[in-house]
Formats: sequence, structure tokens, C-alpha cells
Amino acid sequence: MLNEELLKKIRYIELNVKKKVDSYFQGSYQTLFKGHGLEFQEVREYTENDDARLIDWNVTARMGKPFVKLYQEERELTVLIVADISGSSIYGQRSGIRDAMTTIAAALTFSAIKNSDKVGLLLFSDKVEEYIPPRKGKNHLLTVIRSLLTAEPTGRGTDPDAAFKFLNKVMKRKALVFFLSDMLFDKMPESVKPALLKHEIISVGLIDEMLFKPFADGALRTFDPESGAVETLDFSQASRIGEERFIAEKKEIFDRLGINSMWIRNRESYMDDLVSEFKKLSMKK
Repeated sequence: MLNEELLKKIRYIELNVKKKVDSYFQGSYQTLFKGHGLEFQEVREYTENDDARLIDWNVTARMGKPFVKLYQEERELTVLIVADISGSSIYGQRSGIRDAMTTIAAALTFSAIKNSDKVGLLLFSDKVEEYIPPRKGKNHLLTVIRSLLTAEPTGRGTDPDAAFKFLNKVMKRKALVFFLSDMLFDKMPESVKPALLKHEIISVGLIDEMLFKPFADGALRTFDPESGAVETLDFSQASRIGEERFIAEKKEIFDRLGINSMWIRNRESYMDDLVSEFKKLSMKK
């Protein structure tokens, strides 16, 4: 049974997410993923207005005249949120990365449900911690929020391999996969490659500036007692440079794999970052 404090937190996130999704996020979701999935319907004879790329050459060869394949948009999309809840997710300013991750996952879930899509949740650390199969409905949003708020990892590290191996086993139907993590692991596993053959994966990196803060702020004067040299070490830009380097290195890995990546900073306006990243992704498609 949920205690009163947790219920209040779930309700707050639900209301906050609904307000922001209704005001400016839902349109981004619908624009980006409308017509995401197409399934074969039938073939018919080619006409001059048809796209030549749709010609079915096997049928054309058999019939002696050109035929094209017709597709129809899938009525629903299956969305799976894969969230890293390893110990490092509680790190950071405000309430830690985990709280921002919960709200972002809730926004994605609510947008999907409003779009009549199914949504599932996979939580992992260095092993799979919890799996909720894709479903529809308002109550499902509350289930996702509650799981993200209450799940306590039993694993000690972070291993995306565990998540993608599990995903490859259970997700038989094509899905849109949002991979949420602070990205504090060395590399993406080989198990992501078969997942990419079937699913579209979008990584959502959550960044907290505290991770990149140097041990000292501002400038520090140093003295070498042997040479007598005095140097000034400037730490004012160290945080920004460290963060940019981290993102660039991870983005290179995702780009090489063909995974679109978003980067959200753990700050008060992180939902604005999410909308901005969705808009950038729309421009790429």
C-alpha cells in the first residue's frame, strides 16, 4: 500500500506532466512519430502518379507489367522506455537525475497514451530490475510513475547489455525504444545491434553539471618551490569543457551505431530541453 507522501508525489508528477504535455509537448510527439510504422496491405497495378520506388519487381516480372506495393499506417505504435536506475541515478543537484528521469518518462508515456500507443517500461542496473509490458490507458501512466519512484536497484553497477539482451527476447514486435540513462558506462554492448535491426532506438542522456565540477572554483595560483615559478590555473571553464567532451564522446558512439541521441540537463527547465531536442530530431527526419 502506498503511503500518503508517495501518493502526493505521484499525483504532482501526473498533473505537472499533463499540463506540460498538453501545452507544448504533445504536438512534437505526434509530428515526430506519426506514420512511424507501416505494414504491407496489397499490390495493385502501377499508375503514372505512383512512386517508382514502390514497384514490386517480383510481381511485375510474373505479370509482365508493373505493380506497386501498398502500405497502410499502423494504427498504433509500441513504445518501450528503458531506464537506467543504477546507483548513480540518485546523484546530482535538486533531487538527483532519477527525479528528472521519472518526469521525462512520464511525459513520454502520457504522450504515447494520448496518441493511442502502447507503452512499456524496462528498469535496469547491471541486471534487469523490473519489466512492465506495453499497455494503454490512463492507469498505466500511474503505474509507470510509481515504478520509477519506488524501484530500488539490487544490482551495484550499470550494464546496458542486460537490458538489451532482455529486450531482444521479449519485444517481438517493432517498437520505438527510449533509452534513458546518465550514460556513465564505457560503451554500448553488442546486444544493441540486433535490437537496432528491429526497433528504432533514441537515447536520452541526462546530464548533471555537478559531475563535471572541478575540485576548486575560479582561479588558483600555484608555486613551484624548486623552480620558483608561479602559475595560475583557471577552473572557471573546466565544468563546461568536461561536460561538452563527455557528450561529444558518447554522441560519437551513438552516431556510429545509427542511434539518434538527445541530451537533457538536470535543471529546472529540463522539460524545455526535452521539447528542444524533439524539435531537432524532427528536423533530421
